[in-house]
Amino acid sequence: MCTQCRAIARDVAGDASLHDDEVTPAPERSSQTLVSVDVGRVRIGLAWSPAGEGGARPLEVIARRGTRKDGARINAAADRLKATLLVVGLPPEGAEPGGCSARLARLFAAHLVATQPRPVVMVDEAGTSAEAHASLRMMGLKAARRRKVVDKVAAAQILDRYLAGAPAWPAVELPAR
Repeated sequence: MCTQCRAIARDVAGDASLHDDEVTPAPERSSQTLVSVDVGRVRIGLAWSPAGEGGARPLEVIARRGTRKDGARINAAADRLKATLLVVGLPPEGAEPGGCSARLARLFAAHLVATQPRPVVMVDEAGTSAEAHASLRMMGLKAARRRKVVDKVAAAQILDRYLAGAPAWPAVELPAR
């Protein structure tokens, strides 16, 4: 486990598996105000979808400052937007040795479950960063500018997947030690 995963695990006080086989149904998804989260080691991307409007909108990129501070900023954004659900991107397990990015996302989602009242679900985010880079490149953005916005564009793609009915698993709060 990398040092960042250890730090987040320490922050949320536990070490449990957060993957559940229960799938969230799709029909009511677009009737809610949603916020999605693309968790990374350096930055976190946020996107949102207003109730009844269907499409995801990139919102902001948060520079990582620690799980508690980052969670507080996400919770404040969700409160401000009156979100009813948070959607966290789940990287594929085999993307890197030990599935460290997936573990990071699960631990962060568990922190969100523990620190705010809205349900939190996880959606497969495989390829969203590459897709976001490609679409920004097609728009003519230079590499330096893409790096500043790619995380919120990837968060919007995660949310669009959720809105399109992609399987979603409930995030689970970790038990206290």
